[in-house]
Amino acid sequence: MNITKETVGDLNAIIHINLTEEDYIGQVNTELTNYRKKASMPGFRPGKVPMGIIKKMYGKSVLAEEVNKKVSEGLNNYILENKLNILGYPIPNMEKNATIDFDSQKDFDFYFDIGLAPEFEFELNDKVKVPYYKIKITAKEVNKAIEDLKVRFAEEEQLEKSEELTDALQGLFTEVDENGEAVAGGVSNEGFFRIEDVKLKTLQNKLLGRKKGDKVVINLFKAFKDEQKVASLLNLHEGPEEKIKADYEFEIKSILRIKNADLNEDLFRKVYPNEDIADEKAFKKRLKEDLATHYARDTDRQFLADAINEVVSMTGLELPDEFMKRWLMENNQGKISKEQLDEQYDSYAKTFRWQLIESKLHEQFGEDIQVKEEEVRNKVKAYFNTMGGDSGANPQIEAIVDSVLQNEEEKQRIYNDLLDEKFIHLFKNNVTIQEKEVDSEKFFEIASNTK
Repeated sequence: MNITKETVGDLNAIIHINLTEEDYIGQVNTELTNYRKKASMPGFRPGKVPMGIIKKMYGKSVLAEEVNKKVSEGLNNYILENKLNILGYPIPNMEKNATIDFDSQKDFDFYFDIGLAPEFEFELNDKVKVPYYKIKITAKEVNKAIEDLKVRFAEEEQLEKSEELTDALQGLFTEVDENGEAVAGGVSNEGFFRIEDVKLKTLQNKLLGRKKGDKVVINLFKAFKDEQKVASLLNLHEGPEEKIKADYEFEIKSILRIKNADLNEDLFRKVYPNEDIADEKAFKKRLKEDLATHYARDTDRQFLADAINEVVSMTGLELPDEFMKRWLMENNQGKISKEQLDEQYDSYAKTFRWQLIESKLHEQFGEDIQVKEEEVRNKVKAYFNTMGGDSGANPQIEAIVDSVLQNEEEKQRIYNDLLDEKFIHLFKNNVTIQEKEVDSEKFFEIASNTK
């Protein structure tokens, strides 16, 4: 076997593999002999079928299989032995590759296009400047959080009669005909709604002053003017449309008034049961700390995205773009069109460039940015600690962790989260951070425009 490489431009090359009969004939004959030993045909004793018949039956397929195997092995070994840093994988060069005739050919030539990774040096240091956003927590956000908590810790009160638009009715919907009679085999389902959600004022008034056991005929589609809302009330997420738009008798089973929690010590204890918060000022201060912690996760992720964008931009790596587009089309056959690829290629190219830089960072920082199996396990265990469990030396929890990590997608997600954390820490300790204070609205505008 003879393998050569022809350089085509800075980052493209063609690998030529020339295969002669002596490269494969020994293995082909061995395989055919094995076929003969196992062959059983009328008129011949087992293992005594003439080789000529065996070759006629299996020769071409065995030859094709062995040639392909030799080419694949030769190509992989050549890349490894010559330490070629390729992108993607080799793609057959359709212009140079001739049609193969396994019936008559003894020598074979194969040509493969490869894309080469650019050679570059990169070292992470304080010359890399990256913004880090600190979100200013406004009084408006704190007050919104308080209103959300009032709703979250609201209490339900059972009523005998509906009196306010905010009262909620729970009951049974039964499909009826134009005479108000139940439709045989019609839709029947229990549902729950607030009177204020009804769009028709006349129907709102009709629902006020009602008691448990009262019945009202309603056209839900006209009442709510929201097909999804009606589908949810009737549990008819697949339609049909005529059922959505039909009339229904609604029998009231219960009337509820949901009373939002008051801003007092009782609410403080419910939100922070392990802390001694006595007044509104201290409560708001604690909420502000929570919001800052929540936003820190978002600002860290944005910092990582900005850091990656910065190092990708400053290295200015060239790529064999046309080859990479061909490889992406091959690798995503049927999943992406050429037009879509052209639109999305910049994003793909950024990912390829970051992967090259990432490999340099692994050389520079080694274990600092390696995620170990034990770290993945501990991440899952930590979840049980936050839920109040005891993850230490507990066989049941170990079994649950094993079960979670058997899901490869979930395991990969946890691995990626840990890797992101390591890179965030790495960048924070090795680049120049430029702090910028913004409000949450401005921050999320910036984040939404980051590519």
